[in-house]
Amino acid sequence: MKENIKETRFKVKLSYLILRILFGLVFIVSACLKLAPIEAFEMVLIKQVGISWSLAPLMARSLILFELVLGTSIAFGFWTRAMVMAAQAMTAGFTVYLTLLIVQGSGDDNCGCFGELIPMDAPTSIVKNIIILIWGQMLLWKLKLDWKWRFSWIGLVLGLLVVPILFLASPIPSGNLDKEPTIDNELVTNLSEDHEWDLDQGEKLIVVMYANCVHCKQLATLLSTTDKEIADEKLRLMIFGNEEKVAEFLMETKVANFPFQPTSSRALMIAVDGTFPTAILLKDGQVVSNWTGKEVNMDLLSTILSK
Repeated sequence: MKENIKETRFKVKLSYLILRILFGLVFIVSACLKLAPIEAFEMVLIKQVGISWSLAPLMARSLILFELVLGTSIAFGFWTRAMVMAAQAMTAGFTVYLTLLIVQGSGDDNCGCFGELIPMDAPTSIVKNIIILIWGQMLLWKLKLDWKWRFSWIGLVLGLLVVPILFLASPIPSGNLDKEPTIDNELVTNLSEDHEWDLDQGEKLIVVMYANCVHCKQLATLLSTTDKEIADEKLRLMIFGNEEKVAEFLMETKVANFPFQPTSSRALMIAVDGTFPTAILLKDGQVVSNWTGKEVNMDLLSTILSK
């Protein structure tokens, strides 16, 4: 009888241990996915949360590191109660924020919770957060079952060791990132040099898109019907995103035959103020006009290209 009780208690404690480790892994995976690429997470903070351009790089890295330290500490059982409560507070805070996004009508955008590799809209992420909150509450409720381990501090150390590694691998960008967004001739000159495009002759239309932007995909699909000769002469596409996302974008929209360049230019991102799509009309290398967001539609682009 006693052996059965011991065996049952062992199984219960082992189940708790597995659930605690998996709970920590959720935050570790979430932190790691935000790094692919970290610029996309910075953009979420800038456009959705309202963080300034200068503060976003540091804020993004700080949140990722905080999430990683929480995850490793929980997985190793270091200060389990405090770490789980901190994770619960952070999750609850993000849930409130996501709810506000839905109320404001912006819930369709990727919230960035699992980076670009596992995009989630606000409603999906709220469901995920509710599961995490229930899971965390259960861990706190049954905390007495937690397996004590004297080397649990290793979790905290591992998390902290990542701090210098992250800042070395992905340093905070230098320069004035909080300057007034401007689409000017200096920017066009830099784009021409960086991408070996002849933008100094005749009329050119640069359309800046984001690989995960739904409106950009819809517009690019419509744009794919443009006459190839006209597109080669006048149209230039710039697509933000990692290599995989840009490849998916080109495959879905069928604009791979048009002049395009993948880009991660922070100067360009600031110039368009992170608003996609953005269209820039040039004449002999000089900026004539530009349009952003919903202003950029097929009627506008067709009118410009058909001139």
